[in-house]
Amino acid sequence: MEPEGGLTFDGKGNFYGTTNQGGANEYGETFEFTPIEGGGWAKTDLHDFGHKLDGLYPTGNLFVDASGNVYGTTQAGGIHGFGTVYEIIP
Repeated sequence: MEPEGGLTFDGKGNFYGTTNQGGANEYGETFEFTPIEGGGWAKTDLHDFGHKLDGLYPTGNLFVDASGNVYGTTQAGGIHGFGTVYEIIP
């Protein structure tokens, strides 16, 4: 996995990021880390990229809105193959 872009924090202390490789399909993933009581972090895989229409190789910083929806971009894939803007609704 290769982390891509910076980390984005929400108001609950969770942080979000992407890798541009790895994940279940090897085309990157978007993830969330949640603090564990007593120390440490729990990782949640929010989305594995690998279907051309939803994008390939996520990149850049993420945005998390007040409802917890996560927005980002990919370098490739999509209808024309030049990337996508995506939304993940938890």
